[in-house]
Amino acid sequence: MSRMRSIRPLLMLMVLPLAGCLTWTPAGMSAEALLQQPEPPERVRVVTNDGAELILEQPVIRAGALVATAAPGAVLVGDVSSLEVEKVSIGRTIGLALPGVIILAIVGKRSCRC
Repeated sequence: MSRMRSIRPLLMLMVLPLAGCLTWTPAGMSAEALLQQPEPPERVRVVTNDGAELILEQPVIRAGALVATAAPGAVLVGDVSSLEVEKVSIGRTIGLALPGVIILAIVGKRSCRC
């Protein structure tokens, strides 16, 4: 049982860097241009003119609306104030992974003392 308790914090430290890997960045183009790319994004965050935020998974444009095909949700293209896509954030990933690696090394060194 005590061995399991010592493993849980280590597992948490290994999973923690995954939270920092992705961040939202402005798409810098219209919804039509974004979805016509060779590899369109799987998730898009839309901010409407009234300030509402909506995350659309596997979006497509149908009848003048940006529609999520993987989950419910849609917004008229004319109501889109800003469009953001997920990108890998190297700085966040390193910032979260490096302390985790250091802690794992310290814990590993202390547990291996004979």
